[in-house]
Amino acid sequence: MGKRQSLRATMITNFDSTEQSQEWNDLVKQYPAYPSIRNLWCRTDTYRPCERLLNDYTDIATHFAGIVRTAYMYCPKIMLTEAQLLDGLFFLALGPTAVNGVLGKSYKDGPAIIVSGRHPTLEDCLVAFTTKSIEDVKEDAQKAAEQENETILPEDLVCAGTEEQLTVRPLEYCVFGTTVTWNQALGLNSRFYTEFTNRLKHAHETGELKSTIIAEMYAQLLYGAEVDGDASDWYGAAIEDRCRFLGQRWQEWIDAEKQGLVLYENQNDASVKELTKSKGFVPYFEANARDCAEVLRKQFHLRDLAGAANTGSSGGNDTTVTFAQTLQAIAKMPKRTDARMCIDRAVELPEGKPALRETETDEETVDESVDGSTGKWFGKSVGKVGKVEKPEMSRQLLRDWYQFVYQKTMAQHLGAYLVAVSAPNNSFARLAGDRSSRSSLVLNGSITKQLGKMPFVLFATFCYQSQPVIEAWRKCNADTSKRIQKINTRNVAYAVEQACQQKSLKGDGIDMLWSALVAGVLALLSALSDNVWFNGRSPIWLVVMVAWFIGIVPNLIDIAKWLLGVRSSFKTVVYLE
Repeated sequence: MGKRQSLRATMITNFDSTEQSQEWNDLVKQYPAYPSIRNLWCRTDTYRPCERLLNDYTDIATHFAGIVRTAYMYCPKIMLTEAQLLDGLFFLALGPTAVNGVLGKSYKDGPAIIVSGRHPTLEDCLVAFTTKSIEDVKEDAQKAAEQENETILPEDLVCAGTEEQLTVRPLEYCVFGTTVTWNQALGLNSRFYTEFTNRLKHAHETGELKSTIIAEMYAQLLYGAEVDGDASDWYGAAIEDRCRFLGQRWQEWIDAEKQGLVLYENQNDASVKELTKSKGFVPYFEANARDCAEVLRKQFHLRDLAGAANTGSSGGNDTTVTFAQTLQAIAKMPKRTDARMCIDRAVELPEGKPALRETETDEETVDESVDGSTGKWFGKSVGKVGKVEKPEMSRQLLRDWYQFVYQKTMAQHLGAYLVAVSAPNNSFARLAGDRSSRSSLVLNGSITKQLGKMPFVLFATFCYQSQPVIEAWRKCNADTSKRIQKINTRNVAYAVEQACQQKSLKGDGIDMLWSALVAGVLALLSALSDNVWFNGRSPIWLVVMVAWFIGIVPNLIDIAKWLLGVRSSFKTVVYLE
């Protein structure tokens, strides 16, 4: 694969809509008063669960801030696809004002968020992402039936609406925590289709917001069958209010793009194509799948099983052969739904444990920095590190593998680098980073927590005061020598650690006591060396060396405090190709 000459933007693996959903659920499951995902977007004059949740449990915003700030340090432009924004729980819960706020954006800064879509405007992306014509839904359902999806039958394609009318788009929606099925999209009454189509078609004439119309229609689809008299779970909210806040957040992002606070790129625009110089999604996918499959073959010694993958004959046990066969099959599937179905059919493989996320660890972490190129750790231990598990051959690892390949392909297709923030040891993102030598930068995962806890003013100050260090790190690419990558990665980690240092009277007192003790010991050693050990008979160079060593011991102790630490099982990986 060719190397890009300049860094335009970064895409973050954590911001895939499914990844956002999983990290969100891992965070909120520990909160006893957390409203369910179905209630999250409700809003009335007295009931605002999403806003209340964010203010009651600030860890949600802190976690998001750590991720986006870590990637922002490497590149000041964060790229999102339309799905990552319009179906992304963190981005919709926080909104554009809070997202720009955690990055410390001010009047002198340009937009940090770039949304890449396939339609002329962000509002058009919302309409295309959430709606479809009945004719198109029927065609898609028929194709799915032909692929042996037993949940779809030809007789299910009868619909009360006309072919040109609009309906909701059948899709797995992370923002609702549910999947809209073909039967739901086609099984509504004619009044729904007529009202939905007419309201969207005449939105500009009537002054209605399309985001509001779509949110109300989804509320009617998902929650309209519930009896209004039994609305205790909704605190008396009417049907149209049950997705009201979601519509508001969609509109806030649309307005932010119109105001220039967020950039939008139409992938089909000639100027964007010239900028990205993409060879197309499929060629990138094939190259990435080939390279990443080689990582798994080396990890599990599958090289000798290439024949078994083709013939179905042995060379290893059933699990190994099935794993190799499934890996080879999904490496040829650029469509995610096809790959997921293929993996789910591999019932001979164990399900496997998902990679442990940082949001799931109850153990204390460490305040440390890392030289990712050598695996040497530098920091102060402040607690335990969770147990690290090695990856195993399973369906979960294949899903993880395919997700990484797909996201890396999308990043290359859009002209961006891929960043995996706080990737655990047993994830494929870490395997790919460890195997790619100079093609990746690895930063300690605890840096993400430190950045997340920074007040936005301190983060903005840190970025300004550390400009030389950050700029040097941003210039690292696959052509940069490993030594320079090491130095710049270490410098960034050290700068973050220094910016996060906190002072206290107790801490300073302990440091002063240790300094006094060390000074006393050194004074004793100096007196002994002058009057007892050497007594004027030693060579001058030896006396000088001993004096020099005694003089720098305090500094050596300070360095040792930073150099000696324990290993964190979470790392941020920047993929440079």
